[in-house]
Amino acid sequence: TEGSGPNTPKNHKFKKGKKNGKHKHDKQVNEEGSMDDSGNESEEESDQQRLRRLKAMREAERKRREQESLERQALAMSVERFAIPEVLFRPSDIGLNCGGIAEAIVESIEACDAMFRAAMYHNVLLVGGNAKIPGFRDRVETELRKLAPTNYEVRVYLPDNPVSYAWEGAKYFSKQPGFQERYSVDRLSWTAMKKMGKSQEEIWGKKIYNSINNKLYNPC
Repeated sequence: TEGSGPNTPKNHKFKKGKKNGKHKHDKQVNEEGSMDDSGNESEEESDQQRLRRLKAMREAERKRREQESLERQALAMSVERFAIPEVLFRPSDIGLNCGGIAEAIVESIEACDAMFRAAMYHNVLLVGGNAKIPGFRDRVETELRKLAPTNYEVRVYLPDNPVSYAWEGAKYFSKQPGFQERYSVDRLSWTAMKKMGKSQEEIWGKKIYNSINNKLYNPC
């Protein structure tokens, strides 16, 4: 019989090997199929990761905006729109023991020689951001008129751009002929005059009076 032949083990072994080969082929196909499946799954996971990343970014942006809204300071103003500018004219309203803008102007003018006061009252120039407050010029002129001598004409001038007007004026003034000689002092000269015991009033006073006498500076 076939089972009792001398080649039976070989044949049996061959058949077994053939079956094992078939199983190996099936296993390889299955493994390749599982690799394809895992590849598809990995692509799906990358899409999900992108979605999660976008959601996390949106959530972080939402939290950032919420934090900004919490930190933002909103100031509801009512009478403060009038009370705050009023402090410039009445510092005593907030407990400051000093004069307002009109009093400061009068004090500055009265500190100058009497020969210049009439021209100064006639040439008051408002500069700076506060000068842009509505009605500021009229209020300064009214307050100043009450304090100035009756024989002086008071005129308060408001330029178109009070914020940069002082800088523009200084730039124009520095371009005048003889500015360096009459209105500036170099460091060596300043040090030498200080060593001589001269005060700042003596140093600058001489230059200013000389320039006025030379009619380099003429109040408009």
